[in-house]
Amino acid sequence: MVVILQFSLFGCKIKIDFVFVLLLSFAALFNANDLLYMLLFSFLHEIGHLAALMAVGGKADAVILSYYGAALKYESRLSRNLETVVLLSGPLVNLILYLIFKDDINLILFSLNILPIYPLDGGRIISLYLFKHSKAVGLVFLSMITFLGLYLAFFSKSFSLLLIAVYLIIYTINY
Repeated sequence: MVVILQFSLFGCKIKIDFVFVLLLSFAALFNANDLLYMLLFSFLHEIGHLAALMAVGGKADAVILSYYGAALKYESRLSRNLETVVLLSGPLVNLILYLIFKDDINLILFSLNILPIYPLDGGRIISLYLFKHSKAVGLVFLSMITFLGLYLAFFSKSFSLLLIAVYLIIYTINY
């Protein structure tokens, strides 16, 4: 990751990666409004996590905007229940935005992030409560998403879910 812009907001570092800026530029240049909205709603998702973290007394280290999307980094030690509140707050933001705007992007971000696959919010919650079984649960859901993605790619020429599955598989293998 090549950070080209970094600043602090309320004591939290905001780091913006070169590839993130490249994606924004691409979206603006080619009028890819869906990509711009996805980046905006992903950022608001992380702001939801940040607001919840601060509300429960935690301290954020950084919000990182990169080619992986947006991510909140923090080392605060929270109880399992407070950690769950922080983890659920991001998808809750997307659910609220979906109910307001009735848009597919927030529905997809909400649905994707509640899946019990690490590193998604749902996977992190599962690991809090079912640590010994979290990898197995994640692999079952990842397998289902992969097969559904292959089905959609083959029969409807829609590759989005398959690309998400490949990203999650690569992340799972590397971590």
